[in-house]
Amino acid sequence: MRCLIIHNPASGTRSDEIYAFAHALAQAGDEITMRFIGKGMEPEDATRDVTAFDRVVVSGGDGTVSNVLDCLRDTHVPTLIFPSGTACLFFNNIGNAPEAAALAKACRRGHTVPVDMGELFWNDAEGNEQRHGFIIIAGSGFDAAIMEKAAPNKNEIGEIAYALSALATPNPQVAHFTIEHDGKVDEFDGIGCMVGNTAVIQNDINLFPDCRMNDGLIDIAVIEPVATVQLLPTLLAGVFDPAGKGLGRPQFKMLQAKEATITCSPSLGMEYDGELIPNPSGVFGARALPKCLDIIVDDFSKLNSKDH
Repeated sequence: MRCLIIHNPASGTRSDEIYAFAHALAQAGDEITMRFIGKGMEPEDATRDVTAFDRVVVSGGDGTVSNVLDCLRDTHVPTLIFPSGTACLFFNNIGNAPEAAALAKACRRGHTVPVDMGELFWNDAEGNEQRHGFIIIAGSGFDAAIMEKAAPNKNEIGEIAYALSALATPNPQVAHFTIEHDGKVDEFDGIGCMVGNTAVIQNDINLFPDCRMNDGLIDIAVIEPVATVQLLPTLLAGVFDPAGKGLGRPQFKMLQAKEATITCSPSLGMEYDGELIPNPSGVFGARALPKCLDIIVDDFSKLNSKDH
């Protein structure tokens, strides 16, 4: 077996566990190649010959995984996600057993499930169209503000940085969102608009109860115009009803679409999978890229369920 491991050594506290994984994976006759993301090795460089390998392993946090998977879309090389970053929400949505030995076993078996990505597109300050794939959530407003304030501290204190940055934004700015989706137009006032490819966030809370990783749709949520403390009903709903089937998600206006164009007035900034994007125009689009990734799963994976 030829296996390519793409690893971000600065990804987080579990970074060194990738070596235990490689040791558990390797057998006589294998060729294991490791490439390290960072200065001098961008995801595009690391994936240039990925189709020459039988497996590819992506090791890092959600930002690393998102950037590498964007380069892997439509190659259909069996891909294993190894969680070694500050936040590993995409791995949590897959639901594989997290131990290095268990992941090595799943990698060798190579059973895959096809899943979607989202694609975000926008115009930069010069008016040129830009695009990037996303695997979890992209959006504008409150979530982008949280990501911006958490960025300096997330490597040191982990996921608590996101909670602290939310508390540091007590009165999020309200904007008007015009959402053109699949031939329809909806308008809402809110403090943020999130577009989801996957549903599960921290503490196993399902943010988009109807979201599936292989349904060919993006899920859109506009957060009603409230102060941060007034989001308590939504927080409690997530705690007491993680799946979102009973209490739903109060203070969220929900839509599903294959593709949408969203205008945020005034512009409130943007992010995808925790990566910040300048967007002075306040206009961005998102679409589903159906079943463009072949993700390796084990017998415990949530993706084996008919609901996913």
